[in-house]
Amino acid sequence: MTLPKVIAYMEHCRWEWLRDPSLGLARWVHEGHGFFVLNQSIAMSRRFGQGQDCEVRCVLRKVGRSVAQGDQDVVRADGVLLARCAIRGAWMAPTGRLAKIPAVLKEAVSEASLGSERGQAAPGDADSLFDPPQPLRTGALDLSICEEIPVDAHRRVVEVRASDCDIFKHVNAANYVRYIADSLSVQGASPSLHRAELSYRGQARAGDSIEVVTWPSGDTHWSADIRRGDESLFRATVDTESL
Repeated sequence: MTLPKVIAYMEHCRWEWLRDPSLGLARWVHEGHGFFVLNQSIAMSRRFGQGQDCEVRCVLRKVGRSVAQGDQDVVRADGVLLARCAIRGAWMAPTGRLAKIPAVLKEAVSEASLGSERGQAAPGDADSLFDPPQPLRTGALDLSICEEIPVDAHRRVVEVRASDCDIFKHVNAANYVRYIADSLSVQGASPSLHRAELSYRGQARAGDSIEVVTWPSGDTHWSADIRRGDESLFRATVDTESL
């Protein structure tokens, strides 16, 4: 399972949660309100392949006037942690402007632990899609965004497709991270990402010509800036597998 796909699963879980009548937001969601992600820290604790029963979970940690924070994880059927995420999102009106979060959402804030267990590293077949090796990682959410772009950074132009965009008609997180992984692969680095710090600063839309700028910032760390002209749309630091 790739990191972009895990991000997509987590996003789907959040949308399913928002439309749950018990949360109290269904009316606003039906009217076109929704959360726009501002920051996301995500880490996979181990690889996992096809055919494994998993559960994606979400818990709300804090609700402000227009911004909410939450935690998510992906756990295997036996309770072993596969991935986790800390996320910050802004509540947006159908007009695309910030809106006040309905007070009813505060009732869903919880301090309860998600209770994931890390388990043990497990062997597997390196070529298997069903039973890959499962090296145990720290799953730490401690990467930082690098702001300064070196002059020798790698640059790659991407034309945004309609299929890269979400319901709000802008590029979603999974595809931003996929752009970065593809750019690393072009440079001979591993496109297999397992940890990322993501910062959303603008919106790329179908038909845009954007530039994916990447540069090494550690032994297995890479930084990225996705730009449209002079405008920075997305910043990230990612952790890769060693080749």
